[in-house]
Amino acid sequence: MLTQQVAKMSKAYDVVVCGCGSAGFCAAVAAARNGARVAVIEKYSTPGGILTVLGSNAIDQFNNPFRKTKKMIVGGIAQELVSRLHEENFAFVPDMDAPYREHSQYSVKVNPVATAKIMDDMLIEAGVDIYYDQPIVEAIVSENEIKHVLVATKDGLLSVSAKIFIDCTGDGDLAHLAGAKTQSGDANGKFQPGTLRYYPAISGDPDDKVLNFGDNKNHVSIDTTSSDGITQAQIAARRMMYAQMQANARIMACAPSVAPREGRRIKGVCTMKVEDYFSGKQYFDSVCYTFWFVDIHREGQAAQIRYIKHENTPSVRLSAMISADLANLMMAGRCISTDRETNSAIRVKASCMAMGQAAGTAAAIAALDNASLTEINIDRLKKTLAGQNAIVPGISDGEEIPQSWRK
Repeated sequence: MLTQQVAKMSKAYDVVVCGCGSAGFCAAVAAARNGARVAVIEKYSTPGGILTVLGSNAIDQFNNPFRKTKKMIVGGIAQELVSRLHEENFAFVPDMDAPYREHSQYSVKVNPVATAKIMDDMLIEAGVDIYYDQPIVEAIVSENEIKHVLVATKDGLLSVSAKIFIDCTGDGDLAHLAGAKTQSGDANGKFQPGTLRYYPAISGDPDDKVLNFGDNKNHVSIDTTSSDGITQAQIAARRMMYAQMQANARIMACAPSVAPREGRRIKGVCTMKVEDYFSGKQYFDSVCYTFWFVDIHREGQAAQIRYIKHENTPSVRLSAMISADLANLMMAGRCISTDRETNSAIRVKASCMAMGQAAGTAAAIAALDNASLTEINIDRLKKTLAGQNAIVPGISDGEEIPQSWRK
């Protein structure tokens, strides 16, 4: 294992967030707004991950349409981001009160370039130190804690230390490098296929500031835990897209990389189970809501779908976002501790954003109090989140649709 001594530079923070996708962006902003010194480390040159870089510009799902009243179940930083985009006509917000036809009708569509810019603004406004285009390459562990991560920069390796680390890489890369236990794919180690999305040459309405992206059918086999597997998947995906471009002149280009659906799931203090998810079970440490259905894509077959259509809204436990193996490691997004079916439901972006805000807030509290993650006062955490406009199970239990979003 590499040691800290090989690094040419070093930085120290209270909280370090690895990955700046939907979850990592919210985690970093939340931690900084709660007084922590925060860094966010991102392998791409742009924040937003799948939402911006990889062409999936739909944010699902802010509401539970089966509730009779107060249908909004995700607020806080996620809602703030969309509202700022909506004010500038860079987000399409559907009618959240409309009668249910299908889950996707409530997707918020955003302009990826504008979204990345507003994410930049919010990170900078919060005082987050940003490391774009600088991937983590190693984690230094001692006495059951991550002490440093090594980051590849243009000037060599940078050692970054923190009291609390949050893995928001999606694939659980930080946890894996640090030696934490993880699970991957199905029982046979097979993953859901990824999607290489394309960009139409003509967006449609010339006044529409929200780009229309390609469909979700360009499935590509990909093992997101293997660098060689990712390399082969990218080559295969571009060959597939090239053939489609030859046959369809309306395809202008494609995303620079395949958007994955599944990576590692990090073993947490607890593991969320699908039957509890479907029943809408609430826990003493439920810190945010989530609402989507079991949605396991399969190559050459129909997706495995199991819809949720009732008002009992599932929630995410804080203990599913705390590593069972490393005392100062949290996770948010699709790499939290769940079974595979639950993972396929909680991986959507609004849920990842809500998890990110909860994890970032918890990390700031623990870091500033020099407290253990497993000893965080849950009531204090919930009240802090609710005071910052998050929708929290047991406190701000469902909010009205924002007036600015109403049609």
